[in-house]
Order: sequence, then structure tokens, then C-alpha cells
Amino acid sequence: MTQIKVNVNNQPMNVISPISLSELIALKKLNDDGTAIARNAAIVSKTEWSTTYLKDNDTVDIFTLVAGG
Repeated sequence: MTQIKVNVNNQPMNVISPISLSELIALKKLNDDGTAIARNAAIVSKTEWSTTYLKDNDTVDIFTLVAGG
């Protein structure tokens, strides 16, 4: 296992590789309902999160739906 640096929502983060987008969501303790992820400015389908692995210096943007009124 190797440690890599990724940028998650404009915050640098060191993680152990290999790590998938699903594992990143779990690591950050986020609910995947109402969540969208872009890796290197490309939206990744939720069905591909478990098979999309991060690489050193990847940029990840996590968007969550917020309801309110």
C-alpha cells in the first residue's frame, strides 16, 4: 500500500492507495444518498464509484443535495 495525495473539495488529503470513490465517501463518513462526485472535473456515475480508484494528485469534488426552505 502506498500513500497518495488527493485534493477533496479544495482540501489536500493523504489517503492509502488503492482507494475507490466509495471508500473515500465512507472514510469521510458521508451519506451517498443525494451525493454526486466529480473526479478531475468529470462526473462519475454512482454505479462506477466502487470501481473508480483515485490516483496521486487527483482532484475530487463531492456535491451533496441540501433541502431547505
